[in-house]
Amino acid sequence: MVWLVKTQEIRGDDTPALQSVLDADVWRKQLLMEQSKLNERMTEIDTLKKEFEEESLEMRKLENELADLEQKLEDVYEKLGEMESDKAEGRAASILFGLGFSQEAQAMATKDFSGGWRMRLSLARALFCKPDLLLLDEPTNMLDVPSSTYLAHYLQTYPSTVLVVSHDRAFLDEVATDIIHQHSERLDYYRGSNFSSFHATREERLKNQKREYENQMEYRAHLQAFIDKFRYNAAKSSEAQSRIKKLEKLPVLEPPEEEKKVVFKFPDPEKLSPPILQLLDVSFGYDPKKLLLNDVSLDVQLDSRIGLVGANGCGKTTLLKVLMGENHPLDGSVSKNNRLRIGYFAQHHVDAMDLNQNAVGWMSQKYPGKTDEEYRRHLGSFGITGSLSLQKMQLLSGGQKSRVAFAALCLTNPHILILDEPSNHLDTSGLDALTEALKNFKGGVLMVSHDVSIINDVCNEIWVSENGTVKRFDGDIYDYKKYILANADAAGVVKKH
Repeated sequence: MVWLVKTQEIRGDDTPALQSVLDADVWRKQLLMEQSKLNERMTEIDTLKKEFEEESLEMRKLENELADLEQKLEDVYEKLGEMESDKAEGRAASILFGLGFSQEAQAMATKDFSGGWRMRLSLARALFCKPDLLLLDEPTNMLDVPSSTYLAHYLQTYPSTVLVVSHDRAFLDEVATDIIHQHSERLDYYRGSNFSSFHATREERLKNQKREYENQMEYRAHLQAFIDKFRYNAAKSSEAQSRIKKLEKLPVLEPPEEEKKVVFKFPDPEKLSPPILQLLDVSFGYDPKKLLLNDVSLDVQLDSRIGLVGANGCGKTTLLKVLMGENHPLDGSVSKNNRLRIGYFAQHHVDAMDLNQNAVGWMSQKYPGKTDEEYRRHLGSFGITGSLSLQKMQLLSGGQKSRVAFAALCLTNPHILILDEPSNHLDTSGLDALTEALKNFKGGVLMVSHDVSIINDVCNEIWVSENGTVKRFDGDIYDYKKYILANADAAGVVKKH
């Protein structure tokens, strides 16, 4: 059996989430339906038997049918036993819990979940079925750090083949045992490699190819120079002919592949005096009786590099909106420098774009004051080059739209960057460019992300949102992952297959 999990969601209806996962095992579902029908018919026969004499023909027919049904039922029980059907509900609940579904959420109808949560349900259904070939297309894009940590741990002991497309390097390092690199209309295979070893091997391979190519070019030039000098010299003509033959026999080497390097750059803001951006004992909830944030204190400086992590739905985006003034605290205070400019990258940034416009037109309308050529040059520095800046944005890929959003964000010359899942949709070169730009940025960074690699490379503080508050975590992002797994293990969620 093959199961593909892509950027798609299951259709919502009244089926509870847990039952939706259980129903994904079609074979088990069919056996349970058969069991129910057999039991129902056997109950009917028991009722009918009361209407006939013990030795009557009708009674013998019913007895024979009952014997057949009992044999079929025994076969069904045996098959259900082989697949450990009695453990299925616990296994499905464990998978859902690991992917962020609380016990209450597991009882909710699938129609009541957002698109992102329905995609998680699709992933849970695939994991539950344990297909022989599991195809995952950017599975961590829909997950938070706790859920992606659980998924990576789950896949490490997966009993069959997993083929995953992902730009999440930390996830690939944990899960992958082999790498297939697609480029230049071909596939290169790296056996026994996770992402880091693949990257190192490939870099070394490219260096060797470049060295070999340069050496051959130098040797060719040396031969050609001798040929050009002595081709028509009678005393040296035989030596020239010999070099011509050597030149003709040399293998033709293609120049080594050069990946286009993309460079992002966020403009350096002017200095500000503190407090730059500060929360003090802040509480917030859309319903005062159900607080999402309680007693939160957080200080963002111009040199801050903060990674904000936690399960989806625990209030991370709400906290960002409080910082930016979109949500007003019920208690506590928000202090910010009067001259502070915040650059905000929204997780669903596409919603704020007019996709019927091209990038130049949209930016000139949203951030007026520059010429079209200046906008094009600025977009080019984020990899939106040539005709891409003049295409309707609906024709751009998800990664290209993200690059437009980053380019637009720079036009405000922000002091603080608040980024909600900035790595979604970016390819490897885009992620490298974003990471370097954030490391070199002279302002502050507060980032919500599921991408462990970019958090580890950029952030020197980890703040965790859980249990209605936000606290600084004592350790780095990998310590936080260990903390998650330890809690999951204590709760009985992390198990071997």
